[in-house]
Amino acid sequence: MLEKAIGDLLRENGMTLSVAESCTGGLVSNRITNVSGSSDYFEGGIVTYSNKAKAQHLGIPLKYIERYGAVSSQVAKKMAEGVRQAFHTTYGLSTTGVAGPTGGTKKTPVGTVFIGISDGQKTFTKKGNLKDTRREIKEKAAQLSLRFLYQELVRSIQNSTSSIQHQASSIQDRVLRRLSLSEESEIVLIRKAPKGISSRTGRLGIFPASFNPPTLAHLALTRGAKKQGNFDEVLILLDIQAMDKEPKEAKFEERLTMLKKVFGRDPKISIGLSNRGLFLEKLKPLRKHYPSPVEFFFIVGFDTILRIIEKKYYRNRKQCLDALFSQCQFLVANRGQYQERALEIFFHKREIKTYKKRVSFIPLPSKYSSLSSSLIRERISQGQPVDEWVPASIHRFIKKKGLYSPSSS
Repeated sequence: MLEKAIGDLLRENGMTLSVAESCTGGLVSNRITNVSGSSDYFEGGIVTYSNKAKAQHLGIPLKYIERYGAVSSQVAKKMAEGVRQAFHTTYGLSTTGVAGPTGGTKKTPVGTVFIGISDGQKTFTKKGNLKDTRREIKEKAAQLSLRFLYQELVRSIQNSTSSIQHQASSIQDRVLRRLSLSEESEIVLIRKAPKGISSRTGRLGIFPASFNPPTLAHLALTRGAKKQGNFDEVLILLDIQAMDKEPKEAKFEERLTMLKKVFGRDPKISIGLSNRGLFLEKLKPLRKHYPSPVEFFFIVGFDTILRIIEKKYYRNRKQCLDALFSQCQFLVANRGQYQERALEIFFHKREIKTYKKRVSFIPLPSKYSSLSSSLIRERISQGQPVDEWVPASIHRFIKKKGLYSPSSS
């Protein structure tokens, strides 16, 4: 089933989809959502049937539509770009056409269909000339759009995988070695988001973790934070020296490869390396890449915010926390039993109460709130399945490399 294959590709590669339909009248969205679990990757669809709807909901000027015609490659492109921007997805898919039996012209006869796909960097279109009844043309147009999407996903993923494989590992080795030996706090951007912050202003979400390995909880938290925080860019930051964590089993090069597999195709996500675990120590090198007045928002779990406040990490906690919270804000996700109420109670303490205004709660789906990388490692070491808790591409990579299994220790 084509929609199932598309869903698998989107899910395992950490990508999302939105759809703008005209002639298909919601058939494409219907087929996509017929797949169980499609909410993991499908953000939403909209039927912009009239020109007015295309202008109002997708931002396409009416004069543009009048110039090229509602059924045209130009309008299909604008529809795909508009819906992708509206839903903040990796891909936007569009359909526009003449289903008949009336409405055809010499230029666009009945059965003419245009399909658009936008990934934020490029937009592609495909034309179809279909013949049948109105109902059949609509169904064939939906099938054509899904096939076009599937082909583009396969092409994009293959190209990206090839690019990752051909990157010089020696360069990564040198970067990692330099970071591990440096006495100063440093951050190196391995991948800069092509559609991220391009000016001196913007909102940057920063998600630092050991990602050993990346899980569906990491993916869900990134997506949720990006939407709630209205971020112009999210920086996935691999900590090579986490505060209380020692690297086990997976080398940093392997973790970096896994991060690229999960996040490397999102036009608004950057990937970087940090050689310091303390959040305060990250701010100075971050400013080198993102000068003021770009706003910083750290994305963390409840367990991490507890460590950030912990006295043992500071000689003068108040001075350090004042400096930290004055330069950034925090989005804190629920972990296990610790929900939003627990966060409010925690920051009600007199000595840290002033920082509460710089902290916001972000809800993580309950099925992921207790999921951790350490749990994944433990399950693998015990021979238990983890395919429900990590992206499919990561599951395959772990199996291929034999990571976290007893024989790899």
